[in-house]
Amino acid sequence: MKKQIFGLGLFLISITFTSCNDFLTLDPLDTVSYSPDFWDKESNIRLSTLDFYTTYFPGYRSGWSRADWFADTNVADWTDDIAQLKATFFTKVAPVSTSGSGWNFDNVRALNLQINSIEKSALNEEAKKHWLGVSRLLRGMEYASLVEKFGDVPYYADTIAQNNYNTLYKARDLRTVVMDKVLDDFNFAVENIRVSDGKAGLTINKDVARAFASRFMLFEGTWQKYREKNNEAAKKYLMAAKIFAESIMNEGKYKLCNNYKDLTTSMDLAGNPEVIMYRAYVESIVTHSLMAFQNTEHEEKAPSKSLIDSYLTKNGLPIGQSGNNMFKGDKWFYDEIADRDPRLYANIDTTGLFLTGVVDVWAVSGYFGNRFVNESLKYLPGGRSSTCITDAPVMKYNEVLMNYIEAAAELSTLGAYNLTQKDFDKTINVLRDRPSTSMPHVTLDGGQLKVNGVVINDPKRDQDVSQLLWEIRRERRVELVFEGIRFNDLRRWSKLNYADMSLNPDLNRGAWVDKDRYVQWYNAKYPNKKPLTVENLKGVHLDGGGNSGYILPIKDKGKMRTYSEKDYLYPLPKDQITLYESRGFKLPQNPGW
Repeated sequence: MKKQIFGLGLFLISITFTSCNDFLTLDPLDTVSYSPDFWDKESNIRLSTLDFYTTYFPGYRSGWSRADWFADTNVADWTDDIAQLKATFFTKVAPVSTSGSGWNFDNVRALNLQINSIEKSALNEEAKKHWLGVSRLLRGMEYASLVEKFGDVPYYADTIAQNNYNTLYKARDLRTVVMDKVLDDFNFAVENIRVSDGKAGLTINKDVARAFASRFMLFEGTWQKYREKNNEAAKKYLMAAKIFAESIMNEGKYKLCNNYKDLTTSMDLAGNPEVIMYRAYVESIVTHSLMAFQNTEHEEKAPSKSLIDSYLTKNGLPIGQSGNNMFKGDKWFYDEIADRDPRLYANIDTTGLFLTGVVDVWAVSGYFGNRFVNESLKYLPGGRSSTCITDAPVMKYNEVLMNYIEAAAELSTLGAYNLTQKDFDKTINVLRDRPSTSMPHVTLDGGQLKVNGVVINDPKRDQDVSQLLWEIRRERRVELVFEGIRFNDLRRWSKLNYADMSLNPDLNRGAWVDKDRYVQWYNAKYPNKKPLTVENLKGVHLDGGGNSGYILPIKDKGKMRTYSEKDYLYPLPKDQITLYESRGFKLPQNPGW
């Protein structure tokens, strides 16, 4: 039985449920009355820090609240991985009318208060540096997230008095200025946070700091390269991403687990060799609803044709590559999924298409996503409703490997690193050696990637993306799919056009269906069920207009999602702009909004 819940450690075991509720509703740091010696005790600082965990490490969240995993949140939906019955538009991701888009500095203030208080405390030097490192890691993550959304933001290094208007309403600092401060925070955190502190996997330690630092630095490095065209800044942040990731890899503490799907379906991730940090869920204490979404509800948002086509065949080649005879075509579901990268089988139900008019729990694309379904829990309370108990992997070693190889490859394009075969042997080829994956190795030859001596040549590759980077990005997509990462990947690569349904037809497309053949197959397979007719499939809309074609989730072109250049940054809320003006200051809106 799991007894430790995400960072609470032995502390949670020793307190009553009443005090647990008090903890979970702890007031913000700047409103709590502390005794003068509060910050002199590590136990108090630990308790204060734990209040931030569900903000920065939400896992699958809790109850009916949805995380950015799979679908049904703005960030999860606004990618090329999900076909939708109703399109999610960027204005839903970033509302311009209210403060709900995330322009909020309450956490900055709370963390600055904690940092200042720890600095003045009577803690011994080692403890003080550790907790300063933890607090600065969280402040760095907060500011990195703000920059990812809004670009330039005001940087506050200290708590500000509420009547100090000149500082409170300061102008936005350049994103490079802010991200340099973030990098300083990350470097301090990595240098000073303890190797271990509390229950492994449930609390912040040095590896957690390095892993998240690699994620945020990779974002900023590629953003600077592709969006800002600032190669010097790109090199600085990409090198940091590479170093942070490599420092974890070099220590050899983590390795891939045998089964890829165990990462998202396990009831207990404690001891999983791939998991750097996770959120534990325990029956009747903390539960979630993600598994229930893929277990009991029809999917109005389901895997897209674009995603399915991105999976290689078992020989390591793209399905559309000339001469790839392993791909049997996509005009019949079982042919389409035959001999593919096994990670595809961990993400969709392979028993057949889930069509409206045939099954109650259907998928808008026909492909039914089941990445988070633990088969042993499907019919039990722990896998249904909002009482799901599978643990959430918050940070994994596979992402660290992907962060490293992408940063290294990008640095090589900037003349800042010499990419070699060893880089692939310790990253992508390690991922492909996972027993449940078992895909052929890639080899680097003359700046291109080969598999079994054949140059990988995807006819769908963007001409402005090198073959090498295209394949690295593909590996990242299929390895980390449905983890809330793809949206920011598209933004930092300057590739939001992939999420445009008019520019990327495979995004608004599902499986190929021949209704006559399907009806014949179904009735032969299920002779004891009520016979199916083509009329039963009238709700399955096809792009050919007849009885065969690709499923078309959204029929009205006017309702399909399109993107524009302004969508790369979130809009600043109007109420904040008005507030600045009321105080005699100016807060300029992001371009296009």
